[in-house]
Amino acid sequence: MISINQIYIYPVKSTQGISLTKANAVDGGFENDRILMITEPDGTFITARQYPELLKVETAIIKNDIHVTLPSGEKIIINLDDFSNNAEPTEVFGNRFTSYIAPIKVNQFISQFLQKDVQLRWLGHQLSRRTKRYQKIPVSFADGYPYLLINKSSFDYLQHLCPEKLDIRQFRANIIIQGTLPFAEDGWKTIKIGEVIFDIVKPCTRCILTTMNVNTGKPLNNNEPLKTLGYFRTDEQGQIDFGVNMIARDHGKISVDDKIEVLARQPAKNYIKAFPPEEKSEEQCYSIIFEEKTIKGNNKQTILEQLEQNKITLPYSCRTGICGRCLVVLKKGKVNPLTQSAIKRNNQILACSCVPKSDIVIQLKK
Repeated sequence: MISINQIYIYPVKSTQGISLTKANAVDGGFENDRILMITEPDGTFITARQYPELLKVETAIIKNDIHVTLPSGEKIIINLDDFSNNAEPTEVFGNRFTSYIAPIKVNQFISQFLQKDVQLRWLGHQLSRRTKRYQKIPVSFADGYPYLLINKSSFDYLQHLCPEKLDIRQFRANIIIQGTLPFAEDGWKTIKIGEVIFDIVKPCTRCILTTMNVNTGKPLNNNEPLKTLGYFRTDEQGQIDFGVNMIARDHGKISVDDKIEVLARQPAKNYIKAFPPEEKSEEQCYSIIFEEKTIKGNNKQTILEQLEQNKITLPYSCRTGICGRCLVVLKKGKVNPLTQSAIKRNNQILACSCVPKSDIVIQLKK
């Protein structure tokens, strides 16, 4: 079953997200998502692309107040009722609209942190901003569209290819889903989650912000994961996509574990695939002991494949690490996981997603 794995909102654009168990879809996105943004004094937006230290700023919503905590531990409480009543010109990626400026003490607090004269802005109760493609659809301070969905299986596939350790929070999604094949979302047009119907607008084009470690604010090595994504998710215009942007047709609540129903599909976008030459590691021979039966194994194929070649049958459905039916217990030895989800608790592993790294002893879970 396709379902929601995680939900996130980001009350202040470019700062740390807040994980939720449920969220309200309202005008412009989830309630309290990207309702505040840091700008230049002239209203031009500022993000963690220029100031990655923003990624270490924590936010919390307590009653009607937004609590902002700097990495140093300094805190300030922001009440939306204290913002200016004058609508001022504001701009995000050439999209022009109006917003309201925070009190002087709030702006001074953030300016001191960034060592730059800045302002904090609020869109107000009635959003003046609209998406570029859909002029009737309001949007918050998000880059372009109200919702961003990422498929955990797509992330796991990327992690398998990427040499750097990734964190799914680097992609700053609102909705993270589970229970479907990698990049299945590419072919979706309309989906229903809980009470809400969403239309997929376009794939999400990724930027340098995805290369930043969400805990340290420092970039990963070799421009990852953009470098790896570029091998198989680059379109004809040279843009790199990961995840999908969405708009909601109506308001309503959605929750973690809500079922996702695909209502309509569309042709998936074509991407240029240009993987670098594979570095070939020397093949090693290992023994695989399964339920007291020993077979000759190697470090090139998954455990499931090698068992099947020796007429040993394990239950399975997906062969991609999603269904979990090929779960076995690793009693001895080491394996290389092909996905982050391949290693479970209590030495349990997915036979379809692990390759022997030494002689191994495995058995069925009892």
